[in-house]
Amino acid sequence: MRAAGDEPRIGPNAVIQTMRALAELEDPKVVDTVRRAAALPDPLPEGMIPERWFVRLVDVIRAQLPALHADAVLQRSGKYTADYVRAHRIPRPVQVTLQFLPQRLAVPLLLSAFSRHAWTFAGSGQFRVEGRYPGTIVLEHGPTCRSHPSTDHSGAYYEAAFEGLLRLAAPHVHVTEEACEARGATACRFRLNIGD
Repeated sequence: MRAAGDEPRIGPNAVIQTMRALAELEDPKVVDTVRRAAALPDPLPEGMIPERWFVRLVDVIRAQLPALHADAVLQRSGKYTADYVRAHRIPRPVQVTLQFLPQRLAVPLLLSAFSRHAWTFAGSGQFRVEGRYPGTIVLEHGPTCRSHPSTDHSGAYYEAAFEGLLRLAAPHVHVTEEACEARGATACRFRLNIGD
């Protein structure tokens, strides 16, 4: 989200939940090193934050931690972000409605809501859904893939966040990153396996 001439902004939970996950999984010295290297204010201000803070935080985590550790932090962060959104941003009547609708109706409805609010989790990145039901989520220029090329798995944050939220509509959904900009693809692509 941004006005003309303003820098892109993103929801603060991307940073808040990533720091929470980092503190749970890594030594306090590592947490302090990452916070200082990412130049994050403490405490974070209220409301939307510059997306560059999240981009910088992800870059520092990937630079400071082994790949498997970085992915574990980002996966847990994505899960916590989904948990927060479910608890605080999606009204309970909407959640109940999604659970009672057939998945073939509920999943597209929820993905449509993702599209309308994509700036909260993708910043200046572009979000869309392609293909027939259940579709493939496409995220171009996502914050987790901006400036840290990787030969390893790097979609852990968005896999966990999308999966956690889509479980409102499809309890057994599994989200898998099939292509990633950080590994040279034109966009990050996430396959949805709806399950039974």
